[in-house]
Amino acid sequence: MRSAVGRALMMLAAGLAVVAASFLITTLVARHWLPSPNPPARAIHVTQATYGDSCRSFVPPAGHANLVKAGNATALVSQLCDNTDAFCPAIADPHRLGDPAFGCDKDFVVDWRCGADPTIHQFRQPPEIFPKVVWIDCRAQP
Repeated sequence: MRSAVGRALMMLAAGLAVVAASFLITTLVARHWLPSPNPPARAIHVTQATYGDSCRSFVPPAGHANLVKAGNATALVSQLCDNTDAFCPAIADPHRLGDPAFGCDKDFVVDWRCGADPTIHQFRQPPEIFPKVVWIDCRAQP
């Protein structure tokens, strides 16, 4: 009889441990992914995005012009990410942006602020990486 009661108590303790661990993990995940209680503090504000900055001085083949200019992707990235909370995938879509420097491998540079913080954050994705996706992230901001 004692062994049956002992096994039942051990099973109960194991079940409670699983429930407690599940609760803790769920709380941590929810705290990480749920919107901030103060969303404007983490709102993304794109200041500039440039597709092909690495090609500014590139001389394209005959018949093609170098059209790279600072901020050529700002409107597209702003449309995707401005005022979103915490993080956003900024995508340089060559179909929408065109090819500003035919024959040159283009990088992708995005500058942004988080909420009212004046600090400019920047991420530069190297030319050899495809697709061109930059994760703008304000989750670590206060």
